[in-house]
Amino acid sequence: MKLIVGLGNPGGKYRLTRHNAGFMIVEGLARANRIRLKRNRRFKAVAGKGFIEGEKSYLALPQTFMNLSGYSVCIMVKWLKLELERLLVVVDDIALPFGSIRIRARGSDAGHKGMRSIIDLLGTEEFARMRIGILGRTKIGDCSRYVLNRFTGKEQKALPDILTRAAEACGCWAKEGIEAAMNQFNLRSKNHI
Repeated sequence: MKLIVGLGNPGGKYRLTRHNAGFMIVEGLARANRIRLKRNRRFKAVAGKGFIEGEKSYLALPQTFMNLSGYSVCIMVKWLKLELERLLVVVDDIALPFGSIRIRARGSDAGHKGMRSIIDLLGTEEFARMRIGILGRTKIGDCSRYVLNRFTGKEQKALPDILTRAAEACGCWAKEGIEAAMNQFNLRSKNHI
């Protein structure tokens, strides 16, 4: 069993915001693989299971709000009795150019509060993560306001291709592992606008 978790904030207010890139990618992955996502009270998430590239997989969107994502992820890891090398967390990254993909086997939270929550509650940085670049301009005054704003019209036009590539990267990770995903998708990362 593989667990792919997209981070974001629940509710229509946040639907097309930059901070919800993780949600958007996992929702697209679910659609592409005909996995039905539904509320799971035990996991404090919207979640569903099925097959990704022939691999039995669980997809989840924590509903705890971004900064408390670790609570949901920790419950899922324990309930599924999951080894951490079978976990992939998909998250936005304001330090990466818009549309770029960066996959790593482990690492710090890089200032991302959702990732920090997961690291704190799992007690380790030893799990895979895929960061999606959301930096669409050179100067940002208030980071919190920027990530909670919606993508611009120009960015929204580029999103379908970015979300498709990111979903393909998740599929590659599920089937071929972290090294293959890093080799295929980190090198192809590029700015789309």
